[in-house]
Amino acid sequence: MTIRILGINGSPRKNNNSSIMLERALAGARKVQGVETEVFNFTGKMFHGCKADCMAYCMKNGKCSIKDDLNDLFERYMGADGVIWSAPVYHVGPPAQVKAALDRMGNIMFSYLKGKVPRLNKPCAAVVQGSSRWGGQELTIQFFLESFLLMSCIPVTGDMPKSYFGVAGYAPTWQYGSIEEDQIALETAENTGLRVAEMTKIIKTGIAQCAGELPDLYYPAQIFEERRNHKDEISMSWQKE
Repeated sequence: MTIRILGINGSPRKNNNSSIMLERALAGARKVQGVETEVFNFTGKMFHGCKADCMAYCMKNGKCSIKDDLNDLFERYMGADGVIWSAPVYHVGPPAQVKAALDRMGNIMFSYLKGKVPRLNKPCAAVVQGSSRWGGQELTIQFFLESFLLMSCIPVTGDMPKSYFGVAGYAPTWQYGSIEEDQIALETAENTGLRVAEMTKIIKTGIAQCAGELPDLYYPAQIFEERRNHKDEISMSWQKE
């Protein structure tokens, strides 16, 4: 069984410390047999805020009408079995681009599935870092945990006592590599990546074992493909309703 873990680096800055933490987390994930990892970087990409006035487009296409990098991220996200988010702390939370992406991904799924939330069941973890020891890391982790639950995903942490809710790193400066001074955070990131991969393998195996017993909402990627193949017919049926 192949397990696909997507690492998402939410930092828009080049040479960012979030990438170092993410790579350590993915290195931990690769310790689990059958795991393949992929990275999506926010650096150099554009994410506009949701306009919330294009529901008909989302309903018909399962994509966003705004022409930026969201649809690429969405396809990778939907194809992943597990996800690790890595991001810096900005204004008591992740960068605005991350919030915009999550707003729109949620709206795409909700609109395309006609008011239903797919049971994604993706094990997800939050790896964050800030330039102050108490600079909002846990609040940023909390943001991600709430998003995981809203998206019907499964929050995963590292092992206690180093990880309560996720990974909170301290990079004393914005200089690339300064996160290396926080070796505990890097070790915790690696352990958390391992836990995500283990849980992903457990969940994927369980869902496969229950094939035929679970509702279609447990197989959102399949639903999206089927609906896209018949999008004209589906669009007309929604218009009638």
